[in-house]
Amino acid sequence: MVALSLKIGVGNVVKTMQFEPSTMVYDACRIIRERVPEAQLGQPSDYGLFLSDEDPKKGIWLEAGKALDYYMLRNGDTLEYKKKQRPLKIRMLDGTVKTVMVDDSKIVSDMLMTICARIGKLVSI
Repeated sequence: MVALSLKIGVGNVVKTMQFEPSTMVYDACRIIRERVPEAQLGQPSDYGLFLSDEDPKKGIWLEAGKALDYYMLRNGDTLEYKKKQRPLKIRMLDGTVKTVMVDDSKIVSDMLMTICARIGKLVSI
């Protein structure tokens, strides 16, 4: 099988790396951590691969259990190796602001459950 040549962005650094299309996303993240010194910060489980779009509001997180070829990536595509967790500020009805860490790689309903659990509110979806 022909290797897939992808541009991997880690912070301000972009490296071109070769992967077999059948490589699992989890294994691709491991390979990136091994070969790119800038990617060795934090816990491996806190990071993932993000396929961005020209529109900054669009893009998808690649699931660790899927192969790269599932996403129909082409040679030269750019993936970002980035932290999945980010702080989200929430303004409460009384005007106070609470900050909650959310996992951007999750779907919105899962994020909502996490947010509500952390601020002490119950929600049914």
